[in-house]
Amino acid sequence: MATSLDGKIGPAHVDHFVAIGSRYDMENLISLRDDADGILFGASTFRTWPKVHRGSDPKQHAHHFIMSRRLDLDFQAELFQHPEIPITIFSGTESTTPGQTRPDHVEIVSIPDQPGQTDLILKHIAQCGVESLLVEGGGHILHKFIAAQVLEELYLTLVPSVIGDEKAPALLGGQGLTTPPQIKILKSRQIENETFLHLEFMYT
Repeated sequence: MATSLDGKIGPAHVDHFVAIGSRYDMENLISLRDDADGILFGASTFRTWPKVHRGSDPKQHAHHFIMSRRLDLDFQAELFQHPEIPITIFSGTESTTPGQTRPDHVEIVSIPDQPGQTDLILKHIAQCGVESLLVEGGGHILHKFIAAQVLEELYLTLVPSVIGDEKAPALLGGQGLTTPPQIKILKSRQIENETFLHLEFMYT
């Protein structure tokens, strides 16, 4: 994740991808994708980037997982036009938007948004043979994984800017944590004007 100094991960009221970090931040993300055989993100992230989340190797086809409460996704989007890329959608409903046809290579798994949801999602992901899962966000998804005490590491880019809009999406989706984790800095580096942190999460 990349965050501004006021804890925002992007501007408010946008329906397309807007990078708040530099090209170095994007290169860092692409390198992390190379090490993952599964990539998970939410419906909001999908709408801003409805494409394949690729690493540097075009032949690598990581399993894509999308969390969507209402399954109101555009199945005509570019992401769904690649049958070689397995896609699983976790949704509270199995009903697609009227007029939309689910592609054959897309699996829909109904897991309601309730206590234990994250554990059930991770169990299904493991059954898909995924050993290394990269969670790309957004803030609500990140909050879910931390609240469930399953997020192990976080790669966080600190961008020296202030977005200044309280309605802009926040690092944890604007939500609190009943039991915040302890955090250890495994590695830090600075490239030009950005700080890259590799963090380990520990839960009590």
